[in-house]
Amino acid sequence: MAIDSFVMALFLILVSGRLFGELSARLGFPSVVGEVTAGIVIGPSLLNWVTPHSTLAIIAELGVILLLFDIGCETSIKRLAHSGHKAMRVALLGIGIPLLACGIASMYWLSIPPFTALFFGCALTATSIGISMRVLSLNNQTQSVAGHIILGAAVIDDIVGVILLSVLFNFASSGEFSISSTLLLFVMIAAFILLSPPLVRSIIYLTRWLHLKASIPGYEVMVVMALICLFAWLAHWFGTPAILGGFAVGMGLSRQFTSPFNRYLKNPFAFTHKLEESAKPLVQLFSPVFFVYVGISLDLSQLDLSLMGILLLFGLTFIAVAAKFIAGLTASSDWQERCIVGSAMVPRGEVGLVFAEMGRQLGVIHAKEFAILVMVIALTTLIGPLMLKLTLRRQAK
Repeated sequence: MAIDSFVMALFLILVSGRLFGELSARLGFPSVVGEVTAGIVIGPSLLNWVTPHSTLAIIAELGVILLLFDIGCETSIKRLAHSGHKAMRVALLGIGIPLLACGIASMYWLSIPPFTALFFGCALTATSIGISMRVLSLNNQTQSVAGHIILGAAVIDDIVGVILLSVLFNFASSGEFSISSTLLLFVMIAAFILLSPPLVRSIIYLTRWLHLKASIPGYEVMVVMALICLFAWLAHWFGTPAILGGFAVGMGLSRQFTSPFNRYLKNPFAFTHKLEESAKPLVQLFSPVFFVYVGISLDLSQLDLSLMGILLLFGLTFIAVAAKFIAGLTASSDWQERCIVGSAMVPRGEVGLVFAEMGRQLGVIHAKEFAILVMVIALTTLIGPLMLKLTLRRQAK
């Protein structure tokens, strides 16, 4: 992408995302709804001012990584572990139900081969943690019991989604299934999640010592961004989603971080607080870019807008929404908490779009199925926050 095209595209994304986000908030909707709508308006679906591009996709991914860093800073490992069995149950059901329901429905309704239907179903298993946690953070619910269940379930969703994507990619490329490579991938992911936060804390000790010798302004924001980039790269190298790298850095900085190494790696609160505060403008600037890009990725002209085509689209969307919501209802005995978890599990996003794009590149998913799949992902991205906002409003009353 040429520099003039890139800067103009980024200008349109930032300005339209802010305008539509503000409008959405004033109308009582989550700002993410406005930001996704902004992408639909400026993207190929309507004005065609900005089209999907790999450069913009990288900037969007950076926005999610930064958002996960911010969430990691506020995450309590103790509370997350306390809700672990609930999160695991919600995650496994949230993977199994959509995989079967959406896969079978797409195979029969769209008349596609079983392997394509499997790709279709897998793309709708992952919850967009960024979208749900953004809505929860705006309502001060990220540290609630429901918030920890959602976070844990979404992280497990992403991990299993990466494993499924790797397995399907290897099968589609080579035509054979390798158990050993799948097990190795799982071990690498587990090792990254366990070892990254203590390693972050160790590096923070070094950067605090270097801070005493720094004379140029902007040291704190440089340290945070460097750590986020390093661990996002490590996450990708380990075979996990890059967004987990940002989350790991946030947990390493968190005042509530707990690990067996805590007695040796006590939190230098004054310095880590400066690091957190310096990163907030970056989070607020770049995180909306991802949500706008989701809307840009959607091209409505590829859809079958006949009555039957619209019915198929809404039928698949209903199944995708209901499957995740039902999984969330198993979260606890409290009905309002169940509804919060169920609603927060509905939106798909970055991982679903990665599945869709990978299937398109491999030739497994063709143009028509790709448009339908992206539209279902986009609709769940719009419906999920609205359901969550309504549920939280009822809880407040």
